[in-house]
Amino acid sequence: MPQPTAPRRVRAHRRAAAVSISLAVALAAGVGPATTGLAIADEQPMSSTDLTAHDLLTFRSTAKRLGRDLAGVVIDAETGQQVWSHHPNERQLPASTVKIITAVNALSSMGPDHRFETRVMTSSTKRRVVLVGGGDPSLARAGLRQLARSTVREQLRPRGLDWVRVEVDDTLFPAPTNAYGWRSSYPIRDVSPVRALVVDQHRRWDTSLDAGRIFAKMLERRGVTVKRVLRRPRPAESTVIATVTGDDLASQVATMLRYSDNDIAEGLHRLVALQTGYAATWSGAAQAQVAGLARLGMTLSPASLQDGSGLSRNDRLRPIEVVSVLRTAFDPAHPELASLQQGSLALAGVTGTLAPAYKRYVTRPTQCAAGLVQGKTGTLSGAIALSGLAQGADGRVKIFSFLLNRVPTTLATRRAVDKLATTVTGCW
Repeated sequence: MPQPTAPRRVRAHRRAAAVSISLAVALAAGVGPATTGLAIADEQPMSSTDLTAHDLLTFRSTAKRLGRDLAGVVIDAETGQQVWSHHPNERQLPASTVKIITAVNALSSMGPDHRFETRVMTSSTKRRVVLVGGGDPSLARAGLRQLARSTVREQLRPRGLDWVRVEVDDTLFPAPTNAYGWRSSYPIRDVSPVRALVVDQHRRWDTSLDAGRIFAKMLERRGVTVKRVLRRPRPAESTVIATVTGDDLASQVATMLRYSDNDIAEGLHRLVALQTGYAATWSGAAQAQVAGLARLGMTLSPASLQDGSGLSRNDRLRPIEVVSVLRTAFDPAHPELASLQQGSLALAGVTGTLAPAYKRYVTRPTQCAAGLVQGKTGTLSGAIALSGLAQGADGRVKIFSFLLNRVPTTLATRRAVDKLATTVTGCW
């Protein structure tokens, strides 16, 4: 297909921006559900707009590219009324749709303003400087630089120390292992081994020692010789000499969802477990997943999910579960989830994994839905998913989930799913 000229691209961007604003207005208008949980209303007559969407989805869901194993559901965000469904209770491999569960549990257990801490500690063994990981997925070089500056100014120079050993303590999480259902090729191609210390989300086999080495170089730039960097738990009696906090949780959740970041997801998965009284293990985090949704009035089988990112090939979700979890973001009883209504998910044809760089919503017929759809994408070998929010032709927000298994993971398949979400908007 020929590339659009510059003026057409500008016009398309303006249209996307305009419809994005209209979606934000619709969401801000308070389309909150009367109840949470899996209660989806379907007893009321549908509006003509929803009937049209229902009929088109029924026809278009039979497209050959969608395969024979499509499961999906569309509901009205305000009323919970079911607009369309096809095997909504079928358990499917959800891929990165699992990150929606991780996001909701993180925000509901800790709140959108929560920030994680990374500390530097020392003990009576004065030449030991310990970098202690707090699990912060957003720790950046700027934060390490601040820690190094404070360490030298507040601790080393006043004591006349010109050389130290740097140790890293990442014992907040246990030694990393692969989740059940992870292929051996996933680390470090798709995700780093899960540790409680990582800087700039570097994809490394050992993110803790990587952070320690970067921290050591920052000390050396300030005139302190570092003779060794190693992993060791902090001393029993130790003193905090410097602390830095990362980004607020709502920002981290948005980055995770928009760009489908597996490392952030697995870090938050463990942190939710710790926050809610479970062990920071795979089994502990899985128990915390189930308990978190239970507090929101939803039931999830303990065996449904094996991780927080959706990489596990043993994960299973039902479309009805996905839309129910998303609907909690519209419940006035849960303001801590409100950020999921706008800006946290990828915006069709504009941002994240639905941006033009991914060739999504940039060609007919889906380009008309640019800015009207917010979604969480999912891709694993043989599985394609798209779940999120769409502004319908009646101005009302619809929540949808489409999960496809046993399909080729090609751009053509992803665009076929984009057509279903476009159909929900009513622009095609």
